Parts: sequence; C-alpha cells; structure tokens
Amino acid sequence: MTAIRAYELELYRHLAEGLAAIPGVTTYGLTDPATFDRRTPTAAISIAGVGPRAAAEALGAQGIAVWDGDFYATGLIERLGLAPDGVVRMGQPHYNTRAEVERLLEALDGIAGRAHAGGSLAGAAGAS
Repeated sequence: MTAIRAYELELYRHLAEGLAAIPGVTTYGLTDPATFDRRTPTAAISIAGVGPRAAAEALGAQGIAVWDGDFYATGLIERLGLAPDGVVRMGQPHYNTRAEVERLLEALDGIAGRAHAGGSLAGAAGAS
C-alpha cells in the first residue's frame, strides 16, 4: 500500500467512526472497518429528516464541499429507496487533513441535531 493510500484510509477511518457516532446519519457501502482497504475514501450518507440537497447546501454555506444526488448510480439509489434525491457524498483524498474531517463531522452533527430537534437548516450558514 502506498503512503498516499494509507493516509487516505486513515482519514476515511476517522470519518467513518465519526459518522457512526452521529444519530440520524446512515452510511452506505462497506461499513465494516475490516473491509475499508477494499473501498475508496469516499462516503455516501443520508441524514434523517434532511434532504441531500439541503445538507449539501448547508455544508457549502460553511465552506465544506460535498455533492448530492445519485452519481449515475440511479438503479442502486432506487434499490436503496433513496430516489429521487439520492445521498450526500464526500471524499477524503490525500490533500485533506484530519482537522478538515473534524470540521466536517462537527458540521454534520449540527445539521443532524437540528433536524432531530425539528429545527431549520437556515442557521447552518453561521454554524461552524
């Protein structure tokens, strides 16, 4: 394994652990840490009570770049029951840092917490 790949997997492991700790967040794909070496350092998630577009916009307002949609995997998204909106997708390539992963997790925790409390994402732009 190259040093870059090892670093990306380290970031992904940290992200996956953090995502698993956020109530209302579901991660799709390989979720067993023993299988992480077989996946890319990219997570696809949903947040209970928050559409993927709303989550992506709230994160974008905080300067965090993610994507939303089906990523041309329409059949899979349909089978998962997530059509037509899809998922939120985030990658952890080698140029990201652990601090950036922490910032992403904090922002996601805030979004999920507001949704759980019945709040609005309108205030998400000012959160960090």
